[in-house]
Amino acid sequence: MVPNIDIAQQSILIDSEKTVLSIAMHSPKVNFEILSRLEADDFSIESHKIIFKAISAINQNNQTPSIAILCQYLEDKNQLEKVGGLEYLADISSYFYTDEGYEDYVHIVFKNSIGRQLDRFVIEIKQLRDSKHPIEEIFMIAQQKILNIKTELKTEDAEEIKKTIVEVVKKIEALEKNGDIINGVPSGFNDLDTITNGWQKGDFIILAARPSMGKTAFALNLAINAAERQKGVVFFSLEMPKEQLVQRVLSSVSAVDASLLRTAQNLTTETWSRITNGSEQIKNMNIVIDDSPGLNVLQIQSKLRKLKRDFNIELCVIDYLQLISSIQSRMDNRQNEVAAISRQLKKIARELNIPIICLSQLSRSVEKREEKTPLMSDLRDSGAIEQDADIIMFLYRKAYYEKKEYDNLEVQANDETDVIISKHRNGATGVIKVNFLRSYGKFIDRTKNS
Repeated sequence: MVPNIDIAQQSILIDSEKTVLSIAMHSPKVNFEILSRLEADDFSIESHKIIFKAISAINQNNQTPSIAILCQYLEDKNQLEKVGGLEYLADISSYFYTDEGYEDYVHIVFKNSIGRQLDRFVIEIKQLRDSKHPIEEIFMIAQQKILNIKTELKTEDAEEIKKTIVEVVKKIEALEKNGDIINGVPSGFNDLDTITNGWQKGDFIILAARPSMGKTAFALNLAINAAERQKGVVFFSLEMPKEQLVQRVLSSVSAVDASLLRTAQNLTTETWSRITNGSEQIKNMNIVIDDSPGLNVLQIQSKLRKLKRDFNIELCVIDYLQLISSIQSRMDNRQNEVAAISRQLKKIARELNIPIICLSQLSRSVEKREEKTPLMSDLRDSGAIEQDADIIMFLYRKAYYEKKEYDNLEVQANDETDVIISKHRNGATGVIKVNFLRSYGKFIDRTKNS
């Protein structure tokens, strides 16, 4: 019996499942479509699950799943009686008339499968509540279960090249017509955009550096530059509260020394004019800040999906990777945790079709070398980051080591900084020179007049 469904609906569902199975048995034309879109657990009764698995196995052996072959296969597996014998297979076979409109039957089977999954999860959550589990743990389990439900039918990703080439040529024509070489989200830095063509949809980008190199400042600059070009941006700040973050944005946009904004002492009329103008510019930016501490990757996924829908988000920035909480309370080591988080972030970028820029720490091993230029092997906690990321960038400033700038000795107003692209899955690598205006937390192209 299928739970939470009346007799008439149950009859429609069982008939739909029989129809889908019969078409899979008799129609070579759509057999593969059915087997690739559905799974055995999408069927409501055990006999249909077994038959679906049998049809799939027979199909993989390049055989036609006729009644005779199905019977023999199930007999060999000692499952023929479980599905109702030859009589039930013959009954299912009788449902085949045509494969026209098979998508409608597949849709009915799949949507009912989603409903059953939800029903099971509600029962499981109720049992956890009754057993007095901590509410935070229940919430996390519920969130993970809901997000793991596939709400769309699987589609066949394979496509003939003659179809794909049409879309590629159309894209090239559109770029030529627009006269813009940037087809992704602009970074705002000319040399960087020349290499990347902007941040591409579905890309997972790592921005790493040692403390005090300006990771957060550079990431904020990327967010501001994108927003100034009418792109929606979400900034997940797991370390810094939003008031401090916005204060840094205001300093960068208004060109007012960050220390003046922190102390609010000796502000001139001209300074207030800059602050006012800068705040008006910021109000027009489509930037959303989430400063919730200790987010796990599933919470980020859930929030990002909603923010993309509500605010037309085209770029996501996360500060930073090592502060993202693990979904599982027990993992053998932090390296495996970070590896799992990294893989999930790449999956989210592809699923939501937006670039995700994630900041990351570097290990202290870089400090022990004579040559301090960071390498991919310096990424903290996980070598898996190297595999998952489409782009890996490092910030490096020679003065950091030569002048001990973290001790505020001999601080320059304008620091030359290297943006090192060590990995670029779809393009070139290289080093880009930018200037860091420390007082404002602002990075600019070297060609610009500071």
